[in-house]
Parts: sequence; C-alpha cells; structure tokens
Amino acid sequence: MANLQRQIDALTAYFQAGCKQPGALLLGLEVEHFVTRLDGTPVEYDRIKYVISSLQGAGDDPIYEEGIYLGYRTALYSMTLCAGCQLKISVSPRSSVRELMMIYESCYTRLCAALAVNDLRAYTLGSHPTRRGDQLQMIPLNRYRILDRYLKNTGGHGGVLLRATASTRVSISYTDEADFVRKFRVASLVTPLLALLTDNAPVYEGTPNERYSVRTRIRSDTDPDRFGIFPGLMKDSFGFEPYAGYLLQKPLVVARHGARIVGVGRKSAFEVYPSVLGNSDMEQILSMFFFDVRVGQQIVLCAADSLPPRYVAAYTQLLKTIFSSPAIQEGVLRRYSGVDEDQIEAAKLGVCCNGYHAQVYGRAAAGEISWLMAQAKSHAAAPEERRMLEPLCDLAGRHRTLRQAARRE
Repeated sequence: MANLQRQIDALTAYFQAGCKQPGALLLGLEVEHFVTRLDGTPVEYDRIKYVISSLQGAGDDPIYEEGIYLGYRTALYSMTLCAGCQLKISVSPRSSVRELMMIYESCYTRLCAALAVNDLRAYTLGSHPTRRGDQLQMIPLNRYRILDRYLKNTGGHGGVLLRATASTRVSISYTDEADFVRKFRVASLVTPLLALLTDNAPVYEGTPNERYSVRTRIRSDTDPDRFGIFPGLMKDSFGFEPYAGYLLQKPLVVARHGARIVGVGRKSAFEVYPSVLGNSDMEQILSMFFFDVRVGQQIVLCAADSLPPRYVAAYTQLLKTIFSSPAIQEGVLRRYSGVDEDQIEAAKLGVCCNGYHAQVYGRAAAGEISWLMAQAKSHAAAPEERRMLEPLCDLAGRHRTLRQAARRE
C-alpha cells in the first residue's frame, strides 16, 4: 500500500497547488451547445470540425487528441468538441462575471454566424432538441467509445449522457484546504436547488418534455462510482486526501499511456499506473469522474443545464455571490446542518419528480430557492450584479423553470 499512499500524496499535492491567494474569487465558465442542421438533423463530426477550424485564428493553438482535431485554444477561451458533437466554449478564470460574459458572448456570436453560413444552428438546452441519444453519432475518439460502452452497463441512461446532454459548468477558486471543504460542501448542498433553477430541457428524445430536471435524472442513473454526490463529503475527515484516495481506487475505465488510449475496465488508477504519477496521469484520472461537484485545481459545479447567455450570466453571478460571501456559505451550512449525501440525493430525486413542490431537506423547494436568491440579492456587491441576477430571480419568483417558460413561448 506504500505505492497507493505515494499516489494519494501526489494527487493531494496537485490539489494544494490549485490554492489561490486570498482575494477576489476566480470563476471559469464552460457552456456546451448542441449543433444541428436547420431542419434539426444532427450534424456529423467532419462538418462541425470544418466550422470550428474556420474560426481558428493564425495565432491560436489547435487541440488534437489521438490525432483527431477537437478545436482550438486562445489566451482567453477555447472551443472544443465533446463526445456527441456538442460544441463547448470554455472561458479561462476571471474575477469579473461581466468580463467572463463579454468573452463568452463574443465567441458565441461568432460561432452562431459561422454556423448560419453553413446552414447549421446552435442550441443552448439541457437535452438534445430533436433526437434520442442512440440516434446520435459520437466523435471518433477511442476515449469516448470506451467510456460510452462501459457506461451502458452501469446504469439505465449511460447511452444518453455522453451523446444527448449539455451543461453549463462554473468553476470556482479555493484558497486552502479548509476553504475547499467549506465551498465543496455548500456547492453539494445547493445542488438540488441549482438543478431545478436551471432546468432547461423543453424537449427530450425529440418530444415535448413535461418532466423536471431530466439531465439530473440521467446523471443519477448512469454510474454511481463517478456521478452524483461525492460520498463522505460530510465526514470530519473529508478533504484533499480522502478525495484523492477515492478516485485512485475506483474503476478508471480509460487510461492514457503517453499518446496511447486504452480501456482498463474496472481496474483502478492505482492498479493501472506505476507508483509515480505525472501531471498528465492525474489529469486523466480526474477527467474520468463526473460528480455534481468535483475538483481539479478549481471546484467545478456541474448541476446546471446548458443555458441561454442571459441565464448563463445570472447563474454565474449567483455562484459568484454565494462563494464570495462567507456569510452566505455559513448560512447554508447552518440551515442544512446534519444533511448527508443520501439526503442530498433524495432532494435531487424530489425536484426531478415534483419541481418547486418537492421537499428539500424537509422544506419546500420553492421556499428554499427563494431563500437562496434573497441571500444572493442582499449580498451582491453592486447594482449591476443585482440586475444580472434578475432572470433567475424572476423564474424563482413565479415558481417556474426555463423549460416551462420556453414551452409557453
């Protein structure tokens, strides 16, 4: 077990290297987009690859994996393809939501214009707008093929998740291990509320959808080893080392040896890799776990569906306000004191079934979302930040989701 401890130490050191100096919270942003032809027909890899490469500038860095072109990276953002040809725009961490959104919206506008020229369009939705998951092709990467095949045997929705869902992910910085633990717990506790607040799947498998938070339901029925709420996060011992130890001893599924990608099934990272882990090894291990809240060198919140830009801005501002305010974080921890991982999972299932009428930790979901939004509005630092929250405040005040609003328009 000495080798396992050395690997845990290495991964723990990797997390510690992500600690930022106290100061303004840094936020990163990732938004995934579905792309189809104008008639809703799914687009194949070669065609979307052509559009992305047309947007790449002379000084931009192309991104390849297994010799396959995935997109490009600039100093401010990257544009890359995901498993089911979803197109992801990632903005590097900033302290200003306004600056994040200026970068994202500029990139999104250019993307939409390039797609239109090619008779294509982008959607910001939580599930594919026109097709079932089994009707969608995957990009030609061994990593995705191996993972897709594995997930089909670990839950009822493994074939849907990679191909037919899209998210908005926000990452937040932490200053030390104690700050990490507090933010990770708070993020996990509010996950059911965030999932409901960002419910944006008016269509599921090509038909009108009346169910709440279908992407949350899909993620909860895919693979308990790597999705859902991280086990043990409420234990006194929780921190960098327990998180590292868990990842190293669960099925890795896909391993990387240099440029070579191999399927390893249920073998753990500890079994697959030698005693010394390099940064690329650790990044590969981290990339194979998809908890609702996860960590690399930032904490990543994954509960939100893909959202239109004004709701992306509202959601990102909501998270900035919560995780910039120790008072809000302590308030969440006090309000939900004693809640464990099973109760968080039960609350997630509750909002999937009953929406605003669900019970979240013994209270009505509608009231808990109203409480959370009131906390954010009262602690927002500037009038501009309070204005940015308004789209989500409006939905919460009417006890409606973006999915329901879209169905009425």
